[in-house]
Amino acid sequence: MTFRFSLEVIIAAYNDAEVLALTLEGYRRQSSREFALCVADDGSGAEVLDVIERYRAQGLSIRHVWHEDQGFRKAQIVNRAIAGSQADYIVFSDSDCVPMRHFIADHRDWACPGYMVSGRRVDTAEALTARIKLGELALASLERPLRLVVESMRGNLSRAEFGLHLPRWLARLWSRKPLALLGANMGVWREQLLAVNGFDSDFEGYGAEEVDLEWRLRTYGIKSRAMRGRGGLIHIHHYERQVDSHVYHLLQYKRQVGEVVARNGIHRLSA
Repeated sequence: MTFRFSLEVIIAAYNDAEVLALTLEGYRRQSSREFALCVADDGSGAEVLDVIERYRAQGLSIRHVWHEDQGFRKAQIVNRAIAGSQADYIVFSDSDCVPMRHFIADHRDWACPGYMVSGRRVDTAEALTARIKLGELALASLERPLRLVVESMRGNLSRAEFGLHLPRWLARLWSRKPLALLGANMGVWREQLLAVNGFDSDFEGYGAEEVDLEWRLRTYGIKSRAMRGRGGLIHIHHYERQVDSHVYHLLQYKRQVGEVVARNGIHRLSA
């Protein structure tokens, strides 16, 4: 966009300092330097803070927001990060999602008043992740289209198309079809988040907090803008948790009662 605005990436994290280091390295090599970072830490140990300090020393602007480990409380810690942010625009991601080189520049380009932005990620398989961690494959090499195709054909990754960095006109053409919000790659204006009181901290347990936020933003009147062919992430393979079944019952209830502005959200933190 042509007007100026500040941007912060809020990275949800829980332990696994090794993978967080890969992700912060991705932010260190961004083509745009117009961003800050916040690690929203759901109770990690000291190793995560050590990684953050290392990358602060390398020039990254990183806030670290932490609370005690009392189970999966991502919504609450991300709300704390939002409450402390001074940015106009917030991009949400996860500590196991490494940004491609133009990730920040693409999000800045896609941001538009009155809209939230939904991007996507490439998913690596276990074998490829092992090679990355051993240093046998540079993550930057996956930004080359040929490498993406080759590794996809070998079964080493899926959704390779979301790693492509297409010409702007073609990416916008491909992005006409809507996408649901993905918690690992989405951009929202901070004033929009405050209007619906951020994430609903009633969602304790894995899954559904982003689905709930998207429904509340849409109901509030915020439109969604897909981002394909730009703004890609590389998702580092790990064991996938099962979605806690009770959260979907809670989601259904919240919709039935029409709770568009979360009662247990950002404002509750300062109450």
